[in-house]
Amino acid sequence: MTSPARGPGGPGRPPGPTGAVDWRLYLVTDPQLGGGPDAVPGIVYEAVLGGAGAVQVRDKECDDDEFASRAAAVADAARLAGAEVGRVVPVFVNDRLDVARALGLHLHIGQRDVPFARARAALPDGLMVGLSIESDAQLEAALAGPAPAPDVIGVSPVWSTPTKTDTAAALGPRGADRIARAAHLAGVPAVGIGGVASGNVDLLAGTALDGACVVSAVMAAPDPRRAAAELLAGWDAARR
Repeated sequence: MTSPARGPGGPGRPPGPTGAVDWRLYLVTDPQLGGGPDAVPGIVYEAVLGGAGAVQVRDKECDDDEFASRAAAVADAARLAGAEVGRVVPVFVNDRLDVARALGLHLHIGQRDVPFARARAALPDGLMVGLSIESDAQLEAALAGPAPAPDVIGVSPVWSTPTKTDTAAALGPRGADRIARAAHLAGVPAVGIGGVASGNVDLLAGTALDGACVVSAVMAAPDPRRAAAELLAGWDAARR
């Protein structure tokens, strides 16, 4: 894979300690929902201005070289928008370990992607590795070692969703809450993904989850900044 050049202070720089991340609203990109890959960086930029605190680049339809170019553009957009709002927004690469390593971006993997221990060993300590968790048993295995615990877990799916069809049965808020509480005992933050929208984000805010992951609620919105702001406001209002 040909890796784009990264300059000092560019999007390849790690964002700092896990504890500094605002997990309340985590955007997962989808080029089809967003109107094509060229539109994704602009959506990410607007979503960060609206309050998204973390971004994951997910695109299953292109090769690693093209994905790397798209991920770098998203990272640039997140960095620029983050600078405007005064915070660093971490950007995760979905599944593609080699791209994450080449660009110096964080990595998120599922249960059927590269093994977590291999991914963790391949990336420097300054980069986070997130892991999708679909059950109590998967979380128990992830925390049992010998690799370090994940930096964040994506509890999936909370509700059924058409944007991802290879997931386990829906956990519901109660199941997501149970897994999040177990993760917290190991010091691992947890975000919920799957069917999250403005009409139900308050139900997740009533659990132990640290935040909500959204796809279509922002990617398909006519005004991504406003959509992100409304989701975050709904989360915060329910937490209060």
